[in-house]
Amino acid sequence: MSVRSRLLMSALAAATVATPALSQTDPAPALLDFVAPNRLALAAANFAIGGLRTQMEFTYEHISTDILRGTMALSGVRIRPQFEWDVAGQCEVTADRVTLTSDFAEPFDVMSEATLDIIGAEATLACLDRSTQMAVRSMGFSTITLDQARTRLAYVYSTGEIEADTTLSVNGFATLDYSASGTFLPRRDDYGYMGDPAIRLSRAVVTLKDEGGWAAAASMLPAEFQDPEAIRQIGTEGILQALSEGGTRNPTAVERNFVDQLMDQVAAYVAEPGEITIEADLPPGGSVIEPEMLEDPGALISAIALTASAVPSSRSAILGSAELSGLSDPEQLSDDDRLSLAGRLLSGDGVPRAPGLVPDLVAPLIEGGGPQSGPAAAFAAEALSDTDPVTAYGYALVASSAGTGGPVSLYDRLEARMTTGQVMTAQADHLEEIGDTDPLAAIEGDDPRDLRAAVLDYLTGAGAPRSYARAYYYAILAEAAGDFAATPLRQEIVARFSNRGDDVAARWREASAEIEAQAIADWIDADLPARYAR
Repeated sequence: MSVRSRLLMSALAAATVATPALSQTDPAPALLDFVAPNRLALAAANFAIGGLRTQMEFTYEHISTDILRGTMALSGVRIRPQFEWDVAGQCEVTADRVTLTSDFAEPFDVMSEATLDIIGAEATLACLDRSTQMAVRSMGFSTITLDQARTRLAYVYSTGEIEADTTLSVNGFATLDYSASGTFLPRRDDYGYMGDPAIRLSRAVVTLKDEGGWAAAASMLPAEFQDPEAIRQIGTEGILQALSEGGTRNPTAVERNFVDQLMDQVAAYVAEPGEITIEADLPPGGSVIEPEMLEDPGALISAIALTASAVPSSRSAILGSAELSGLSDPEQLSDDDRLSLAGRLLSGDGVPRAPGLVPDLVAPLIEGGGPQSGPAAAFAAEALSDTDPVTAYGYALVASSAGTGGPVSLYDRLEARMTTGQVMTAQADHLEEIGDTDPLAAIEGDDPRDLRAAVLDYLTGAGAPRSYARAYYYAILAEAAGDFAATPLRQEIVARFSNRGDDVAARWREASAEIEAQAIADWIDADLPARYAR
């Protein structure tokens, strides 16, 4: 190696040593790290907690968020609320874990819901007002311990219904379960302005289960209040007196029946502490509670038909082993029993929810083509909707063809998980399978609005098996027949296939050309101009 070469190599080596090695430096955070979903959620959570700290002391040991799963969890929570009776500031509430979950990962689908779970909570008696403190302390409790507190709220988009479920489990005392659902209805006041809303109540049940609370409370009560019959008599007289508004009205038969049921359960509870349930006996569509009923207990009891029992009515719907034996030998089941069992497996009503068993159970009904085939196909479609949307879509088409109320929302859900090619193939195969190859045969009369009605039936799937091709056929005929309302329907069908890629565009271009050719041929061969011209 020449002297010049050695000098050049030495210079390069020195330059390399002097140059910072970028690969050996600590990685710097990327810009996107600052706007990561979990980081933003954590910031929002701490901001909300900061707001709470303006009202009370609030500390925690650890916080975690998972925005994609819609969860936030706090561990080692300690709060000190401020109450006017707690002059010394002794009220303190602690919780091992507080979890807030929501459907943030799948928003705006069927409903929005949020659930708050509190595990291992404990509160000092100073958090209660003085009279309640004395009562609780005399029962032998120095603190209030919650094994679990759980509240779930949900809003159903399609109906506006609000669902609320709550569980409170007080260690060594009782467990309270509450569940209700209803829809707020607008009402006007006497002057025509919007007033307090009414409520269409569709479910209301509350259950109290003794966990040792009655034994603690009974030690404080006089002897007559520990006698079941004495309590029955005293309670009945007291409640009826209140419902009669001091003797100015006679309680209705519904009110008296509820009071009798309630005091029977209270007497049984006193004799042998167990469970008491108060439940509204509502019709399928629910009952409407007008605003003024909330101020009239008697009217409220009658409106929602309150009942009292030992356990919720849902417990009486549990199927026995004999009724479930049909799962191992379905051939012994009648068509009605087979369909009823399929519905229960799908909903989990009185039996563990098992949608995977439904398709095989109802298959003979679908293949038989009888009056039960439509509901059976609808059950099969719903059962497979989450696991096999293509097969489920075929069952939905069968259900529509059998006259079962069109599963419009089910069609939409399934199509969201299918390709457009799969949808068009399923629709075409079904029409061919049922032999529906002459669409014009279904149209009678000379009113173009009949064609428009057919467009809606096939476009939505409400009155016929959904078929975009068939809906397009009727739409262009209706336009030609002079129905101006058919134009936006045709445009909606065409828009269904736009902006979905070249393959979908090519397939629709080919399909629409065939449909248009058939429509022109039928327009001429059936002399439709003579039918619709005026």
